[in-house]
Amino acid sequence: MQEEKKWYNRIELNIATLLMFIMLVMLTVQVVGRYFFKVSWGEIDELARYGLIWLAYLSAIWATFKDIQIKVDILLKVWPQKIRKGIKWLSLIIFFVYCVVVGYYSATWVIDVAKVGTSSIALGVPMVYFQCIIPIAHFLMAIRLIQVGLRYRKHPELLEEKSEEEEFAEFMSVAKGGADE
Repeated sequence: MQEEKKWYNRIELNIATLLMFIMLVMLTVQVVGRYFFKVSWGEIDELARYGLIWLAYLSAIWATFKDIQIKVDILLKVWPQKIRKGIKWLSLIIFFVYCVVVGYYSATWVIDVAKVGTSSIALGVPMVYFQCIIPIAHFLMAIRLIQVGLRYRKHPELLEEKSEEEEFAEFMSVAKGGADE
C-alpha cells in the first residue's frame, strides 16, 4: 500500500530503532565497566529502564499502525462469518475509545506530576520527561487507529479472514522488515 511508504508512517519505528541502539551502547558500557574495571553507573541502569518503557510504547504505536497488536482472535472465530467484519470494526472503535480515555487521564496525571516536580533518583531529571510517553503514545495510537480504519474502508479485503499460514507468513514478513513493500 502506498500510504505506508510515507515518512511519517515509519517515524515511531525509526525512533525506536535509534533508542534501541543507544540502549545497547549504554548497557554494553555498563557491562564492560562493571566486569573489567569494577565500575558501575546507576544512571545508566535508570536511563535504560526508562528507555525500555519508551521503546515498548513506541513499538506499540507502530504495531497499532501495522494492525499486528496482540488480539484475542479466537473470540472472533466464535461469531458467524457474516458479522465478523462488524466485530472487527467494533473492536477498532473500542480500542480507539480506550486510547483516547487513557491518553486523556494519563495527560492529566503527567501534568500533575510536572506541577509537583518529582525527579528521578539517579539522574535527577524531572519524571515528566520519562512519563510523558504514556499520553503521547495513547494519542498517537488513536491516530494510527484512524489510519487503520481508513485503510479498512479503502481496502475492505483486509477485513477478510486469513488462514493461520497466511497470518504467520504476514507476521514473518513484518518481522523481517518486508511489510513496507
